[in-house]
Amino acid sequence: MWKAKNKARNQTQDMRAPQTVVDNAERQPVMAKTMAVLPAKSAASATSGKINDHRMQRYFRIPFIRPSDVGQDPNLMKKGWWYAHFDGHFIVRQMELHPDKVPLLLVAGKDDMQICELSLEDTGLTRKKGAEVLPREFEQVWNANRGREYLLAAINTKQARPSYATAALQAAR
Repeated sequence: MWKAKNKARNQTQDMRAPQTVVDNAERQPVMAKTMAVLPAKSAASATSGKINDHRMQRYFRIPFIRPSDVGQDPNLMKKGWWYAHFDGHFIVRQMELHPDKVPLLLVAGKDDMQICELSLEDTGLTRKKGAEVLPREFEQVWNANRGREYLLAAINTKQARPSYATAALQAAR
């Protein structure tokens, strides 16, 4: 939320979440926008590097039309996909795939200024039919787009925020 309040009003920055996700967050009551605090046990095991089963792992995929394509002829618009991995209430890995662009991979910690900062509840993704995907589906696309290497590099440089994904990757090594 800090980022949203402090960015320049005339700043034209690429969106890091589909407009439907952003619109849903704007409709949420003010009380729902307060940040949830993780229980001490969950936070401690996340930072210890162990896989944390206490936080729900959820994966989503929704169509994404770039802001620059909005308003164009529907036949010319290029639809991409926006993927998100939530570790508890917040995104830890995010991916944008467009037919004519290099995949955009984001990891919590390293890419905090670009990653979607909305909580799972604020995004409305849990109420969007067909948006949730299986973990293996997310991992397959993530790995096919060099996400494993990207996350591993972030872990090795101590830029990745400790999460289920970082712990699982470290355990597999």
